[in-house]
Amino acid sequence: MQHATKTKLIETGLEIMREKGFNNTGLSEVLSEAGVPKGSFYHFFKSKEDFGEQILEHYARANLAMTEATLTQAGVSPLQRMRAFFESAIDMCACNDYSGGCLIGNLTQELADQNPKMSGILERKWAQQRMLFQANLEEAQREGELSPALSPGDLADFLINAWQGAMMRMKLTHSDIPLRQFLAVTFTSLLR
Repeated sequence: MQHATKTKLIETGLEIMREKGFNNTGLSEVLSEAGVPKGSFYHFFKSKEDFGEQILEHYARANLAMTEATLTQAGVSPLQRMRAFFESAIDMCACNDYSGGCLIGNLTQELADQNPKMSGILERKWAQQRMLFQANLEEAQREGELSPALSPGDLADFLINAWQGAMMRMKLTHSDIPLRQFLAVTFTSLLR
């Protein structure tokens, strides 16, 4: 029962935080939406910051597991797996009417220069994502799908940065056009 209550709070907080950001997420709204009394919140979380950190860890764990599963799928070439990852992300954005975006990206924009502890957590999450992308791109080079002249680490950083920029524009336009432009340029010009 207690684990279910904590999970409900984290999942409710995640949805609200993805839409409103960390600073604009009120605990009373989370508690009301989750149907949980206020006293229960402090049984599970020391503070709003602790709550935010646990939401971020929960989201990142699921996100990284999905990324790893897609980028390591057997029987598919590395660049096909990378494209499938981004195609899947576009499908998820469509399910959310092209709003909300990536919690890690949203919190990076909101908190990077305001909250050193959260910034450290966010940087570690980006590093984990980068490692998965870099490993995929190194494999693509070994298999001859990608030019050996390109740095897999730099490419991984570029893909993350360009994708996050496309996600920002997606939220502004409420369409997949920026994401589709990212895909077209990335897979017809950059990764060949």
